[in-house]
Amino acid sequence: MPPKLKSVVEGKTRLLVPPASLWSKVPETYPVFFNPAARLNRDISVAVAAATGPATFLDLLSATGARGVRVAREAGDPVRVTMVDFNRASLSVAAKNVKANHLEERCEVVHSEANRYLYSRFEREEKFDAVDVDPFGTPAPYLQAALVASKDGAVLSFTATDAAVLCGVYPEVALRRYGAAAPRSEFVHETAIRILAGFAARMGGINDIGVAPLAAHSTLHYFRVYVRVVRGARASDESQRYLGYVTQCNGCQSRFGGEVQVQRCPRCGKKVRPAGPLWLGPLCDDKVLKDSTQFCDGEGWRDSAEMVSSLRGTDEFPPFSYSVERSASRQGVSSVPLDALLETLSSAGYRSTRQPFESLSVKTDAAVEAFDDAVRETSRALAKAD
Repeated sequence: MPPKLKSVVEGKTRLLVPPASLWSKVPETYPVFFNPAARLNRDISVAVAAATGPATFLDLLSATGARGVRVAREAGDPVRVTMVDFNRASLSVAAKNVKANHLEERCEVVHSEANRYLYSRFEREEKFDAVDVDPFGTPAPYLQAALVASKDGAVLSFTATDAAVLCGVYPEVALRRYGAAAPRSEFVHETAIRILAGFAARMGGINDIGVAPLAAHSTLHYFRVYVRVVRGARASDESQRYLGYVTQCNGCQSRFGGEVQVQRCPRCGKKVRPAGPLWLGPLCDDKVLKDSTQFCDGEGWRDSAEMVSSLRGTDEFPPFSYSVERSASRQGVSSVPLDALLETLSSAGYRSTRQPFESLSVKTDAAVEAFDDAVRETSRALAKAD
């Protein structure tokens, strides 16, 4: 039996949720799971759906149906949503949320194991324009099936909450789950996102399906990736060409990316541990970012708008970044504000921007020595001004 429910409002949608989830530091997963801290995640899902205009949307592992109901209610009238979960108590709540928002004609609630339902679409025409996978933990067991259930041109979105694994804390688990090395570096969050995008491309290749990333974000304890699904062997081959490795040398601090896995730093000769295979190509689609940001602005979702708009320009730089605090620590100087550092880099002739996936980090075309020089110069200038 589902627990007693409390009514809350997210966006324009009324949601019935377990009361304990609203005050518990870590929401319980049984008998029904709802995470209020994932609102930004759901806001952006609605915005991307509004920007890409799917006619059908699959909310896999739907739990209380919060994401699916919000997409049906807020992303546009034509969207028909299917919500799938194996937990009957959760589905009972999802059905109540459908009814509470008068969406019975556009929402379907299905009791099924996730992969069984996804693979039931394998040879059928009833595939989806958008598929969302939001598991508790890794999305790895579902991605191949989710790609199979997606139409040509569909948007596949997926969340990974196993952040420690993808950030190098448990390298053996990363290798087992994603077939990729995930060593520690100054840009572990971007590396995690690129491992996820690369994993989707490799899973798609099994069935001649390619992917084209549209957006991604790193928030709290999870990573979120959106890709366009492109069917066909040629599209899959094109996706494979974006796979490669990213390396940070712990000796000279150089960083570099490429298709080939190297064993030693080409600059200082020190042994290195490359991260990958991962996605080296673009992570964003400018039109999707623009339209999603405009939608968030129109709804008054400031945090979501800032998150999405921060991605613009990311693909103009290499697939790594520099930590301001690590650079300052290496040189024995005080850390500096990002805006002041960006101005120093610009004055020195370098292009740079805030790293959207890491805190207090910069993406730039400057080499590590030039970046360290800029940090040191900025720190001393600010100290002198005081």
